[in-house]
Amino acid sequence: MRDMSARADFEAARNLLRKDILSGELQPNSKLKIRELIARYGISASPMREALSQLAATGIVLQQAQRGFRVPPVSAEELLDITASRQIIEAEALRLAIKNASAEWENEIVASFHIFEREITRFYTARVKDFETYETHHHRFHSALIAACPLQALKEFCDELYTRATRYRRLTRNYAFKKEPVIAEHRMLMDAVLQQQPRRAMEALRDHIGLTSDLTLKMLNSSNRTG
Repeated sequence: MRDMSARADFEAARNLLRKDILSGELQPNSKLKIRELIARYGISASPMREALSQLAATGIVLQQAQRGFRVPPVSAEELLDITASRQIIEAEALRLAIKNASAEWENEIVASFHIFEREITRFYTARVKDFETYETHHHRFHSALIAACPLQALKEFCDELYTRATRYRRLTRNYAFKKEPVIAEHRMLMDAVLQQQPRRAMEALRDHIGLTSDLTLKMLNSSNRTG
């Protein structure tokens, strides 16, 4: 029972920290002090340290020798690095997924697209933006695209980079596109995948990643100039 409780505390700490870092609740480059985190989340020191260490291994937390943990800073250089890496490895994961296509894989792509399409419409017409739900459905669609890739480690790396890119979008509130182009862009990507045209699908994915990054970079540079 004690082991189960410790595991639950660790998972809660990890999930709460991850959510608050990605959403910007915990500001970039701020120090993550164990005592403050215990008070913030009501979780004891041991699972909190374990959660910080695991998140540091994926790049969501920055661990500095003898200096503890910090929320990673943001920079144009890191965003460009993440973008270029995603364009290489996510496109390759997509190629392998198409090569290993199945009916179940295609069904999940279609289902996740239509759910995300409905969420796009709600999101862009709502007065109060529900970023968490939008990102959940967006993530599901992108995960579905590469789900048939047989290389698990490659998919996990894609997911890590996707998460780090999402942090920049959340921090800069990069949701400036109108809903019609957003839907059209994701539909074009889905169609290329379902038609099993790997070159077209890979190019569409690279363009999608690059376009989103370009807009995020502009907003990041704008906020740095005014900040």
